[in-house]
Amino acid sequence: MPRRPDAELVKTTKFHEFEFLIMRKKTDSEIHFKTQIDLTHTFKFLEEYNKNRDDKDKLTLFQIYLAAAVRAIALRPKINRFVSGRRLWQRNQIILSFVVKKDKIEGGEEINAMIEFDPFDNLETVQKIVASKLYEARYGENQNEKDVKFWGAFPRFLINFIFWLLRWTDEHNMPIYSLTKDIPMWSTAFLAHLGSINIDAVYHHLFGLGTTGVLITIGKIHKAQVINEETEKVDIRDVMELKICIDDRITPGSYSGPTIDLLKELIEHPEPLINPPKLTDEQLDKLMLKKYKKERKEREKIRRKEKKS
Repeated sequence: MPRRPDAELVKTTKFHEFEFLIMRKKTDSEIHFKTQIDLTHTFKFLEEYNKNRDDKDKLTLFQIYLAAAVRAIALRPKINRFVSGRRLWQRNQIILSFVVKKDKIEGGEEINAMIEFDPFDNLETVQKIVASKLYEARYGENQNEKDVKFWGAFPRFLINFIFWLLRWTDEHNMPIYSLTKDIPMWSTAFLAHLGSINIDAVYHHLFGLGTTGVLITIGKIHKAQVINEETEKVDIRDVMELKICIDDRITPGSYSGPTIDLLKELIEHPEPLINPPKLTDEQLDKLMLKKYKKERKEREKIRRKEKKS
């Protein structure tokens, strides 16, 4: 049975496996979603949440996006999967990647940030870790930046070979984990916050390199007509768009669609994110996270014993 350091093998149907043969690459199996986020309540929540807090401890809208994404993944674990070597894998970490501009100007230098989250993270823990990572990215030198500088100094033919090797080893489920663990294309989801530079959300392709099967672009905040469901009147509200690209092979639309609905609901009404989620042992086991692998294996032993008796 094949093994990977970054994931565990998932048993699936033969019908599903045929999809991996028909759609051999992520770029062959992209599906796109668009959803509009009504920020009316979110802004009120932010204002109330940040009352009497120091600037360094204040929550930002982007941190709500990230916290909502982490919670959606924790509650909908199948979205944290990928296909490699014609097999389906459950990632054993929750990792979100995004681009950070050191200066928010047109020619500002860009670097990638990768953050591992815990399924029990809430708004407070997300705020602290994201603020720390953003400070490191903007004013320090993160691991991804170090890697780019190091490998970028090599001759072009050698860089081409390294990328070929990364693709070949990953496709054969022998990833060079010492390298891929710091490359943002090996993550649960990649977020592009285009709104931070005043750009509308765009439909973005998945990356051919790596295992990331979800890419989310976040557009700029703007005014739009929204029908008030209570009064059935049209209101003008602050909204933003999410445009999402998903590898259709990792989970059917009947699963990914409600997952996006959950993400939208958590951004529009972030109150559940204040506290950690109440995950059952069964829910935690389905995430297959290496952080909780020991406890999961113990529970599996107990279940097997109970079945025999």
